[in-house]
Amino acid sequence: MNFVIIIFCCVMYALLNSAGASIIKSQLQTVPLVSIRSYIQILLNVKVIGGFSLIFVSALVLFKALSLGKFSLIGPMSNGINFICTITIGYFFFHDRLSVYQIFGLFLIITGILFISFNGNK
Repeated sequence: MNFVIIIFCCVMYALLNSAGASIIKSQLQTVPLVSIRSYIQILLNVKVIGGFSLIFVSALVLFKALSLGKFSLIGPMSNGINFICTITIGYFFFHDRLSVYQIFGLFLIITGILFISFNGNK
């Protein structure tokens, strides 16, 4: 049962973190960061504040996962899932393109997460 909650927390962490970062990225496309004034302007943007809020909530969800399981399991699993979510959002929303090598690397990361997860569940 604990393992299911850990996986749920890791997935929620990754989704919230990636969503927050993508909101911030979308706002950064509208304001070039060339001066202190532009940094302040972007930091006071309501959507950017919302993105930061999602990232903060994602950290709280990660704390819960860390309280339930091994650090050597939670760290790689949550970061790997976050990586997968980030690449997916980049591909579909920001039109990032992946090379064959990057796709192969993503496959290796997923495989590594599975090996770590199954080994860490014993």
